[in-house]
Amino acid sequence: MDLDYTLTTAEERQDYINSLLKTYAPSTNELSLLADYLLFTRDRNQTKKERQQDYPVTTPNREQTIDKRQISYEGLVDKLENGEDGIYSLMTDNREMKLDNKEPLTEEDKKIPGIAEGLKVIEKLE
Repeated sequence: MDLDYTLTTAEERQDYINSLLKTYAPSTNELSLLADYLLFTRDRNQTKKERQQDYPVTTPNREQTIDKRQISYEGLVDKLENGEDGIYSLMTDNREMKLDNKEPLTEEDKKIPGIAEGLKVIEKLE
């Protein structure tokens, strides 16, 4: 069964499949293939394009990360004590550098029920 992937609209593809089904009885696997053909899921990069169009909203966590990483040059210069010279000490080519340094757990943190249980599991696994 050959499908015409040059058809770009759902109506054209539906008409093509209707004419195909008049002369051909597809198997179960071929019906699944026809459904994918109608939904454009087999077209290259189609779902990626739809996802970008349908979901342009970023999550709060993603926005927070973007805000940490993106700052104007003037905004950064204003934050630094050395001014413009301090920027050069911050620049690095290391892609493995952490954005935030995590603070170690204190004894008070270890008393929190969820954290205490998690630490016990970690100890057991080690």
